[in-house]
Amino acid sequence: MTMNDPNGHVTVYNQDHLPIGQLGPTPFESPSVNVTCRLKAWEDAYWYRLLNPDGWDFPATTAYVSADETHELNPGQPYPIPDCRNVGCRRKVGQAAAAGVLAAGAVTAIRSWRRRSDSPDTA
Repeated sequence: MTMNDPNGHVTVYNQDHLPIGQLGPTPFESPSVNVTCRLKAWEDAYWYRLLNPDGWDFPATTAYVSADETHELNPGQPYPIPDCRNVGCRRKVGQAAAAGVLAAGAVTAIRSWRRRSDSPDTA
């Protein structure tokens, strides 16, 4: 992706839609980034997910630029940019499942400990 306005700036956002940096004109900034996919998100607009969220002013697990402010260098070449998969829902389900497993393990451990402490010593 590269900026529509080669002399302007494009804000880079993190997963919480907070600004973490910007694209800008050369030689002091980069006008282009590599992206992995496109999604419809904040403000019902299209966004491109950056390949690498590292190296911006603030840390991020994912980074995005507006599709309205950028364009493909060579549209469709060698492949069109795919739509992003909705990993957010799966990630939340996975986190909830992990929390459930931990809670069940804690309950089992407490019951086992209580059984041992309630039983008379066999010595």
